[in-house]
Amino acid sequence: MVASPDREEKQQYTTQIHPSPPSPPRAGPGRAGPVKILKSARPGPARPGPLQVWAEGMKISRRLLGRIVKDKLKLTCYRVRKAAILSEATTKKRLERSKKLLQRTRNDEHLVTVFSDEKLFTVQAEFNPQNHRVLAETSEEAFANGRTIHQASHPASVMVFGAVCADGKSPLLFVDQGVKINKEVYISQILEKTLLPWAQTHFNGRHWVFQQDGAPAHTAKLSQQWCETHLPAFIPKDEWPPSSPDLIRLDYSIWGVLQNKVNAKPHSSIEALKKTLLKEWDALSPDYLRATIDAYPRRLRAVIQNRGGRMEQN
Repeated sequence: MVASPDREEKQQYTTQIHPSPPSPPRAGPGRAGPVKILKSARPGPARPGPLQVWAEGMKISRRLLGRIVKDKLKLTCYRVRKAAILSEATTKKRLERSKKLLQRTRNDEHLVTVFSDEKLFTVQAEFNPQNHRVLAETSEEAFANGRTIHQASHPASVMVFGAVCADGKSPLLFVDQGVKINKEVYISQILEKTLLPWAQTHFNGRHWVFQQDGAPAHTAKLSQQWCETHLPAFIPKDEWPPSSPDLIRLDYSIWGVLQNKVNAKPHSSIEALKKTLLKEWDALSPDYLRATIDAYPRRLRAVIQNRGGRMEQN
């Protein structure tokens, strides 16, 4: 969803998540109420801080503050997210190339496009300290019940390759540990042995298009030549928008869903991690895959409306 100009102005007052928020103004006798306090925030970057901290400072409930923000001020609380800085040249390319790709979706080309990506998964559990709590009478009891999650500096990990389209998904490929995905490995292990055999069977003679991002192994001359020779169609490196994880179905959506399920708990070994990855990958429903592909044209339009800038991640 793309913010309108008046929404962008309202977002100046949006409360965001931050580990060390400043103390909010307090409401009390003879002082302004919470609505006036929030409305009087100075224009500029949003003041960070969990709503709970603001609620405590104003001596009101978190639920009441949430209703004030939503119903009275018509604001939305967004989480802080990280993204690479887009240069003027990159923004321009994102805009120009998104326009051309959007034109191609008008004949439903995206419904026969195979979107691909790689991702690194670790054996460690992922957790959000803002949301994870342990109920106990003492800190010692909390520690024993999992208050502290120990994490290694360099946990064991596995690189995976996956590809999806509107009506299916490729087998999940595990890249051997220690193997760097250069152009030779990408062609021999991923394109030749995994992608092409699956796509030929899945589409069974139907036309299809291959998409890949701007990773060096993908954009290498040898890889581009292989795609041109062996695939019915693909999106060349000069046609895909640079720095655009917000357009890649796996990157902005599917990998996140998979990681939330797979890394909800730690794994004792790489083999255990692989087993869970395969289980959750197979569990991705056809309806969910179709929904992610159907969102592609809308996200292209969002990039265009933002003149090549970042879109809001839903």
